[in-house]
Amino acid sequence: MWMFKQDSLITALEIGTSKVVAIVAELNESEALNIIGFGQAPSQGVIKGQIVDRKLAYEAIRQAVKAAELKSDLELHQVYLGGTGQHITSSNYTGSHAIASLDRCITDEDIDDVMSNARRFNLAQGQHMIHVIRQQFMVDGQRMINSPVGLSGSDLGVVLHAVQGYKDDLHAPVQLLRRMKLEAENIAFNGLASALAVLSPAQKAEGALVIDLGGGTTDYAVCSRGVVCHSGVLAVGGDHVTQDLATGLGCPFKRAEDLKIKFGSAMVSEAARGQVREITNESGIMDRRVNVENLHRIMAERLKEIFAIIAAEMDRCDVADMAQLVVLCGGGAYIPEICTLAGKVLELPAQIGAAVNLHGPSTIIERPEYATALGLLKFGAFDMVRQREASSKTIPLKQRLKNLLRIDH
Repeated sequence: MWMFKQDSLITALEIGTSKVVAIVAELNESEALNIIGFGQAPSQGVIKGQIVDRKLAYEAIRQAVKAAELKSDLELHQVYLGGTGQHITSSNYTGSHAIASLDRCITDEDIDDVMSNARRFNLAQGQHMIHVIRQQFMVDGQRMINSPVGLSGSDLGVVLHAVQGYKDDLHAPVQLLRRMKLEAENIAFNGLASALAVLSPAQKAEGALVIDLGGGTTDYAVCSRGVVCHSGVLAVGGDHVTQDLATGLGCPFKRAEDLKIKFGSAMVSEAARGQVREITNESGIMDRRVNVENLHRIMAERLKEIFAIIAAEMDRCDVADMAQLVVLCGGGAYIPEICTLAGKVLELPAQIGAAVNLHGPSTIIERPEYATALGLLKFGAFDMVRQREASSKTIPLKQRLKNLLRIDH
C-alpha cells in the first residue's frame, strides 16, 4: 500500500439516486487536494436521494467504496457523506446583542454572544442541523460583510442561513457505513458541496446560482458576497424527465432513458420539427418511429418547470438579484441546450460547471456529474484544516480560520 498519513486522507461519498461515487484525495502540506482514488457503482435502493431498501443500497455503497480502495491501494476508515432529499430544508435566522462595554468596542466575545443568540431557534421534532452559515453582521443596523471586531457600536446583529434535515433520513446511510467498518466524519448538503466544487472565489463574491440536476433530486444553492444565502432541494430530477417520456411516447422506462440520451434536448429546435427517428430493438430490427419534436417538447416542459420553481423560490426569499450567473452540474448538465433553457427561464447567463482548484484526472474533475463528490472533498479539506489549526498553539484559530463558504457549523 501507498504510504499516506491517515490525517491527510479525505474520502467523499455521494449516495445518489442514479449512482454511488467514492473519491479519495490527499491534502498536502500546502493544503492542495490531490485525487488518488475513485470508485463508482450503479445506485440501488435509493429513491429521490433517500434510502428505501437498505440491503440494495448497502451493496451499491460497498461496490463503490471497494473500487476506490483498490484504485488508491488504501483501506478506508472515514468518509465525508453527502445528504439530499425532500426532507432537507433551509431557513434564515437573525440574532442581536447589545454591546455592554463602556467604549462600545466590539470584541470576539460579542461575536460569540450574537452568534449564540441567533442560534436559539427551535427545530421541528426529529430534525437535525446540518449547516449554520453566517451571512452578514450588522452594527447599529448597518450591514457588514467582514468581521466588525474593533468597531464601535451599541447593537450588533447577525443573519444566519441554516440547513436542516430529518435525523432518521440522515442516519440511514451512516448505519450502513458502520456495517462496513466506516465512519461518517461529517455530513454536508449536496447543494452546498456542488457549489464548493464549481464556483471560483470571484463567482462566489459576484453572485451565482448553482443547480445540480441529479437523477432523483435537483439541489441548488445561491452564493453572493462569498457566502451561501439560499439553498434548497426539489424532489424532481432526470428520472422524472425519463418517466414523462415513457408516458408521452408510450414506451418502457429503459427505452425512454435511451431515447433521452441519444436524441434528447432541452429546447425544441427548428431542425427537430417534423423529424422522425426509426428505433431498432435489441435484435437490430426497426420496431418503432419516434417524433423527435414531441420528444424535445416533453423534455423541455419538465426542465422548464424545474427552473421555474427555483426562480419562484428565489423571488419568494428575495435573493433573485443576488445571482449574476447560473452554473449547472449533475448528470442533467449533459442534456443538449440545457444552458439555453436555464438562461431563458432564469434570465441569467448559464454555463456548465467543472471543479476548480482540484488536482486529479480530467475525466473526474471536469465531469459535472461528479461535482457533489468533489465538493465533499473540499468540505472535508476545510474540516481537516480547521482541526489542524485548532491544535496549533502559534496562531489563534479565530485569526487563521478561513471558511470557503463561511460555514460556522
